[in-house]
Amino acid sequence: MKNTLKYLIDLQEIDRQLFEIEEKKGSLPEQVEKLESQAAGIKTELEDIRSALEGNQKELLITNGNLMDATEKVKKYQDQLYLVTTNREYDALTNEIETVKLNMSVLEERQLVLETEIEQLEQTIATSEDQSSGFIEQLAANRDELKEKSDLTDANQKELEKERVELVKNVSQRFLRKYERILNARRRAVVAIERSACSGCHKQLSPQIIYEIQQMDKLIECENCGRILVFTPGDVE
Repeated sequence: MKNTLKYLIDLQEIDRQLFEIEEKKGSLPEQVEKLESQAAGIKTELEDIRSALEGNQKELLITNGNLMDATEKVKKYQDQLYLVTTNREYDALTNEIETVKLNMSVLEERQLVLETEIEQLEQTIATSEDQSSGFIEQLAANRDELKEKSDLTDANQKELEKERVELVKNVSQRFLRKYERILNARRRAVVAIERSACSGCHKQLSPQIIYEIQQMDKLIECENCGRILVFTPGDVE
């Protein structure tokens, strides 16, 4: 059992270092992922806005062309008014002119709407492009920071993980499952005695329990937090 407890102590030290490595990396991977998602959303939104802008610009060109045609028609009909010889022809041309002018009024209203929408879309695009540029800069900075931290820790992490694989081979599955269950719940599964107390939850331990822990001949868990208690020289004052 002494060997098993020593292996668990070593295992806890490796896991402690692995936890520290993850903390050094921090939340940057999640931040980068979130920024990439936001950047992709802005890109999609920009594509949609540009598509709408292109559609409005095309429609405005057609509307402007129709207005020019209508203007030419009115001018043509007005010129023909001076050439008609009957009231019937005059009335017919007058009706045509009114019809074209009504159509021109509709076209002019649509022209105004399109011009307003185009202006708004262009402003939205300019704002979105500024946002996109900011996100891209922040994303690049976070990627660089993450890469720098990763480069410094990856080698150490791989070595620790390799040591861990070899170490767990020396621990029975029964004790390993117990250790990992506590580790997942408490982060620290193996703790020493400090000032006659569990260093995990600081609950005071009885002299009898401390004596049993010192013997290192069985696995003893703290009755308060469930962590595995071990003894190292200097633990008890």
